Amino acid sequence: MSKVPSFLSFGREFFACHRSFVVALWHTRRMPMPLIATDLDGTLLMTGSHEPHPDAVAAIHRALAAGIQVVLATGRAPIDVLPIAEIIGHRWFAVCCDGTTLVDLARAEVVSTTPIPSAIKREVVHRLRSEFNDVRFLVDRVQRGPINRDIYGLVFEQGFEAPWAWALEGAQQVVDIHEVLDDDTIVKMCAYRPADGLDGVEYARISAAVSDLVTTVRINSAQTFVDMCAKGVSKASGVATIADMLGIASDHVFAVGDLHNDIEMLSWAGFSFAVANAHDAVREIADVIVPANDDGGVAQVVDAALEHLRAS
Repeated sequence: MSKVPSFLSFGREFFACHRSFVVALWHTRRMPMPLIATDLDGTLLMTGSHEPHPDAVAAIHRALAAGIQVVLATGRAPIDVLPIAEIIGHRWFAVCCDGTTLVDLARAEVVSTTPIPSAIKREVVHRLRSEFNDVRFLVDRVQRGPINRDIYGLVFEQGFEAPWAWALEGAQQVVDIHEVLDDDTIVKMCAYRPADGLDGVEYARISAAVSDLVTTVRINSAQTFVDMCAKGVSKASGVATIADMLGIASDHVFAVGDLHNDIEMLSWAGFSFAVANAHDAVREIADVIVPANDDGGVAQVVDAALEHLRAS
């Protein structure tokens, strides 16, 4: 059974596993140490690839060598992030599933989840079905503990048009999503409608119907997909939990992203960056525009954090 650990409990786990790093930070005279948070797809990873740009990898290694930690912040599930972290050579923490799931990469383990309460899930489905007769749902289940590298936790309803989900090992189809709504490991829901998803109109209608119940995230897609997490949960809240463990204020966090699920993280961070290929909504709120993901733009974010450290 997955449950949300208390702040104190997560802190104990963090310090027990990363004692040497935390002690080094505590004794450094160059406090406050900056923290870097980077999105993966469209930001750190090159287009159509599970690999980051070599310049970005080299920069991350420079940051780690200087004592600056890097948090991978993504909408992806933990099973997807482990091989990416191995390519980078990075063994620290990741914020997965849009902030609902914290992963210890060194132990390949989920240490914290924020599930959506069953009553909320049922009310979301009820409201959206009452307003949209063509809406279909997918849920993502994540358990605390060691990550199963072979099985995805997705369950989707008949009529949920997402071939990428159908092809994943372990993904299940059900006739009606109510069959699984009582599962207490569900950290995300996704509502799908066969309607234009690029202009944001249908997203706004869905969000208006349930935004008092859950955090909604617009997916940039030709059709309408809306991700939903527990109310108040986002990449920002996930990265903030890790920053708090280190005593790092948001003023010293360098965050970079490209799409709507990065907006709260960039708005929260003291230094916000958008890659050149980012959606206009992200570019508008970022402090700095760096080169595109395919040009290793994350390297410039790392360089800015290193300069901040030198100046502190």
